[in-house]
Amino acid sequence: MQVSNQVRDSFILLTAKRYRRILIASAATLFISVVLIGLITMIHWRGQQAMQHDTTAILQQTGDQLMRSLQSRRGTLTLLRDTLNRQSDLTLDQQRALGASAVEHTRHLLGTAIIRASQPPTWWVEPKSVSTAERAQLTRAIVTRTQTPGVWRVPSTFVVPAGKTRVLLVMLEPLRAPSYRQSAVLGVFDLHTFFEDFFSSTLPARYPVQLLSDETLLYRSSGWQATTKDPPPILEERRVNLDAARWTLQMQPGHTSVVQTLSWFNVLLVALSVVAGCGVTMLIWIFAARTWILQRAVTRRTAALRRVTTRLRHMAITDELTGLYNRRFFLNRWDWECERAKRYQRPLACLMIDVNGFKQVNDHLGHHAGDLVLKQVAQELTTMLRQSDILARFGGDEFVIALPETSHANAAAVAEKLRQLRIPIPEGDGRGVPPVSLSVGIGEIESNYAGAQEILEAADQSLYAHKRHHTEPMAR
Repeated sequence: MQVSNQVRDSFILLTAKRYRRILIASAATLFISVVLIGLITMIHWRGQQAMQHDTTAILQQTGDQLMRSLQSRRGTLTLLRDTLNRQSDLTLDQQRALGASAVEHTRHLLGTAIIRASQPPTWWVEPKSVSTAERAQLTRAIVTRTQTPGVWRVPSTFVVPAGKTRVLLVMLEPLRAPSYRQSAVLGVFDLHTFFEDFFSSTLPARYPVQLLSDETLLYRSSGWQATTKDPPPILEERRVNLDAARWTLQMQPGHTSVVQTLSWFNVLLVALSVVAGCGVTMLIWIFAARTWILQRAVTRRTAALRRVTTRLRHMAITDELTGLYNRRFFLNRWDWECERAKRYQRPLACLMIDVNGFKQVNDHLGHHAGDLVLKQVAQELTTMLRQSDILARFGGDEFVIALPETSHANAAAVAEKLRQLRIPIPEGDGRGVPPVSLSVGIGEIESNYAGAQEILEAADQSLYAHKRHHTEPMAR
């Protein structure tokens, strides 16, 4: 009887120890599974944050490139406007020849015209791919636009729906010649083909975009995911302003649904490991989670290093205040442009620019106002130049421009246009500080023996000669 009780007590003690071990193993498995679920959730959240940050950076870059591309299209109309302002006695046939040349050499430009107040446009080149009904709708919209107050003072850009699915972009460049009072040069662009070419050549395929004008859809790329999905995809947007046109550029990171599917699959595997309570599965998940964490960490570190490298490369060639190229980058690029122009016997000119009255701004309004003036000057110069021109801040209040494929006559025309600029100063009128102007000197390749530094010195001497010529009469 005593032996039987001892065996029974030993069995009860053994069973209790086994159950205790099973309970400890189950608790450890549950704890590790919960930790794994938390780690995977955190990694998924960090991945979404990194993806959203990268999408924001690409969206910012895309918006800037879109503005530069649209401004380059405006340059064609600016050239027509300047030609008519200088030669206001051109016949209609000559004007049509200019408009036809602009359409021929500018992509996505459907037609050009000249328009006067409250009158239908006089087409130099009619939009060939626009139907009669669409052309009538376009004419009504243009005439209505010309009746808007202030439209003849500054360039104007607006969107005109043509038909049910087509949208046209209209740009107006007001003329300043007395014979063209309340008149403007007009250009019509096909937005769909422009956006199709721009986004296909600029964006990777894994970043779907769409462009909206208020509630009107202007463009949507392939792969765009509907926002009605649950959960909705990541969506980043940026306002794009071109004159009176107000657009919203939206972007989604690619493969969002694939990332979510993989995340839910990992959670399911962790849940199965909790149910199974298998130590082997637990170890496999620990090693798998460790490897995954290391891989994601390496990927994030690599992406961060790539972004830092790109930022440092950009900072090395960019002026911090104005955002233009700096002196080091310009001198290196200028040597290359001079060698190219000499080898292929191509025209090349250089403009050296100085801000008149800049010292007076600093003395009366302070250096902060001087910095704002330099930024505004840089913005004005960027707007008025071609995309192929090289603009840099040379130092202080001096700027320099390289004009490839530009003869002396064309460079002189650009210089004269810059000299006509009058840039207002914030709070300057109230404190007796007039708008600043620009002095411009010209240097060009006159022979194969002229070096890059000699051309810059010639432009610098021309600049100071121009300043003396305009300063001495004022002193007398």
